[in-house]
Amino acid sequence: MRRATRFRQVVHQRRLHLFESFCSHFVRAAHEVAQLDENARLATAMVSRSAWDRWMDGDIQGTPRADTCRVLEHLLGEPAEVLFGPPRPAPPREEQEKALSPHLDAMASFRLADRQLGGGHVYNSLLLYLRTEVTTSLIGLGAVQGAEAFRDAAVLTEMAGWMAHDSGRDTVAQGHFLSALRFGQAAGDPSVAANVEAGMSHLALQGGHADQAVELARSGLDRLRAAEPVPVLAARLHAMKARALARGGYAKQAQQCLESAREELAAADTALVPDWVAPFDAAALASEAASILLDLRILPAATDEANRALKLRDASRARSRSLGQITLAQSLIAQDQVDAACAVTHDLLETCQSLGSIRISRDLADLRTALEPYASSRQVKEVLDHMTVVARHRRLLLASLTVTEGSQV
Repeated sequence: MRRATRFRQVVHQRRLHLFESFCSHFVRAAHEVAQLDENARLATAMVSRSAWDRWMDGDIQGTPRADTCRVLEHLLGEPAEVLFGPPRPAPPREEQEKALSPHLDAMASFRLADRQLGGGHVYNSLLLYLRTEVTTSLIGLGAVQGAEAFRDAAVLTEMAGWMAHDSGRDTVAQGHFLSALRFGQAAGDPSVAANVEAGMSHLALQGGHADQAVELARSGLDRLRAAEPVPVLAARLHAMKARALARGGYAKQAQQCLESAREELAAADTALVPDWVAPFDAAALASEAASILLDLRILPAATDEANRALKLRDASRARSRSLGQITLAQSLIAQDQVDAACAVTHDLLETCQSLGSIRISRDLADLRTALEPYASSRQVKEVLDHMTVVARHRRLLLASLTVTEGSQV
């Protein structure tokens, strides 16, 4: 007879709902218990697929055999009688997440500082946090706690990769992303590694490797098929794939992937999003869509999406707004709407001076190149002069932001 149980509830809360992932953690827990109890027989405990299905369906009377219960209690942290009894009322989602991870507040704080100030201002602080608070927590943990610790290490190490990239250290960034992917794979939840591959795809595209970006996005989507649905992450991966295809000139495929991203993001409105998943909202999708359509030379639509992204982004997202303004200006220049592009660029220059982001500096240089053919216009000349002043200020700013080469986790 099927019924709801605490076992199923705990398994889902701890993201061990895939049979293969659960078995991996169960085997590790069995070996730990065998050492703790000095009972070698416990290390041979296994879970069959049929037993797993019965446990998940609540189709079990009483509890499993004693050795199995001992491992389950070590793995899940509750008595077997409780695990195979009725479920508990679920606490608020925020409390669930914080109970599972001591690092969620740190993730939110680093994300906020990165968005407002740029990676150059925050990178060294994140590195210190990774070394002193995160990597030390990977040692000597049980199976479940280890899975959560590896997940947090993956998320924060990927964040360090983005900050290194934002600071102009792409080789260092690549090392962080590879470490993050290893942590993600060790976490046992395919969506954690998929989250990292979304970032790796974006980084590959920034480095001019569109084919590699497509493959990384495709790999992330493949991983998600083996995990509980995370529509917001699927939307981001489809968007990354669309951007890479657009950069390669595959217009039809890029637009199909962009539509898939829109469909997934619409589904995300009714789905819970784990706090560790990299944020991806309507403004982010509009920004990516603008870049995709600009690469495909579908210019009026690119302008519409860029304007939409800016309307959805508030002033606290300084870097995102700056990148959106650059895309909008480039789209307007491509349509010979140079006066409008100058107005956007003027607003951009007023707000981006203090952003510690090499990426912004590079994109500003590209925007300057796009404006220079129109330098005979007085308005364009004034903007170019302003860009020269801002570039000088930004060089001094970025020179003061030291990033430790080769410092990877």
